[in-house]
Amino acid sequence: MNLATIEAFNNFAEQYADFTFSNILQYELNRFIAFLPKDAKILDLACGSGRDVQYFLDYNYEVIGIDASENMIKEAKKRVPKGKFKVMDIESLKFKKDNFDGIWALDALSYSEKKHIPEIIKSLNKILKKEGIVFISVREGMGEEVIEYDKLSKTKIKLIFFSQNDLEDLLIKNNFEILNSFVQEGQDFKWINIYAKKK
Repeated sequence: MNLATIEAFNNFAEQYADFTFSNILQYELNRFIAFLPKDAKILDLACGSGRDVQYFLDYNYEVIGIDASENMIKEAKKRVPKGKFKVMDIESLKFKKDNFDGIWALDALSYSEKKHIPEIIKSLNKILKKEGIVFISVREGMGEEVIEYDKLSKTKIKLIFFSQNDLEDLLIKNNFEILNSFVQEGQDFKWINIYAKKK
C-alpha cells in the first residue's frame, strides 16, 4: 500500500471503522466458512476495523487480522479485544509457508500498485496450506483511478481495478483452482468476488 493511502487510513481510522464495523457481508462470509475445516486457521488481509475477525471468532476459528495502517489496527483492537492483530502490509507478508487454511481478502488488493499484484497472489499461495481457500473481492474495471473516498472524509486515494478474466487467470497461473467467481453490483462500483482453492 502506498504511503499516502496508509496516511489517509491513519488519519480517519475511527471514522472508517464506524462506517464499516456493522456492515457484515454475511453471505460471502458464510460461503467462505463452508469451504473451511472446523479447526481452520484464517488470515484476514487488510482487516480494517476487525469486523470480520470478530465474525470468525464467533465461529471459534483461530484468526489473525493484519492491516498496513497502525491506527486501523488500534481501532480493531478496541472493537475486538479478543482478536489477534498485527500491523503488516500485504506487499510484505511475514508468515511461514503452509500456515493458513483460509485467507479472507475483502477489498484488500485495491490499494496496492498493480505491478505488485502477481507477487501478492504468489505469496498468498505460499502461506496457504494445500487445498486452502482464498476469497478475493476487488472492484471491477480497468487501470487505476484517484477517487474522493467518502469513508475517509473525501480524502483522495488511488484505487486499482481488475477484470474478472485477468484475476482468474492470475490465480490459475499461481496454482489455484477457481471454485466460484461472480460479479455483483455495489453501492459505487461493481465487485468481482472469487473463491479459489490452492492445488
